[in-house]
Amino acid sequence: MCTFITLIAATDDVDRLNTALATLDRRGQVRRAVRVDTPGLRPLLAADEREYLMSRSPCDCGTFLGSALQPAENPQEARAGEIARYRRKGWSGARIARAMTDKARADARPAGRTPNEDAAYWMELLTRLSAELGLKRLALMHHFHSNQSPGNEPETASRRRAGPVREAAVVLASMGDAVIHDFEIGEPLR
Repeated sequence: MCTFITLIAATDDVDRLNTALATLDRRGQVRRAVRVDTPGLRPLLAADEREYLMSRSPCDCGTFLGSALQPAENPQEARAGEIARYRRKGWSGARIARAMTDKARADARPAGRTPNEDAAYWMELLTRLSAELGLKRLALMHHFHSNQSPGNEPETASRRRAGPVREAAVVLASMGDAVIHDFEIGEPLR
């Protein structure tokens, strides 16, 4: 499973959005906006809003968004679930044992990637996108799924008001999966 980020904005101008993203991202990992249309999100969007998959290549695993939330998964239950999934696939006991050993070895390695963004990055990105596009409100959602193919986004989602972007650090860190967070954009951050 990978993490992907969706931007909700009241614009159809994906070229202007991508131009703004290219000038904003100074880390060498430029984000690109790709227009998507998710049936599960459509009822939550205003008539003029569009959704854009806004990921770095290939995904946004390790993003700051939602980083304060801890997984509630029980490790023993997760292991049992993986073993059951491998058995359903018809894997032999030896192959399952090798896969579980490899997974344990990978889990024991230190994380190779830490977020290269923080709350300030996201607050500045939203503020500057708002200024470039002439919008007073933008929304973000992060979601987990197996690949970034259009149509593989969340089937259901919810939407909540996140407040002013200049006060959004806690909201950004605690964003839940498949929840659209509406940010009000005010004065530029400076």
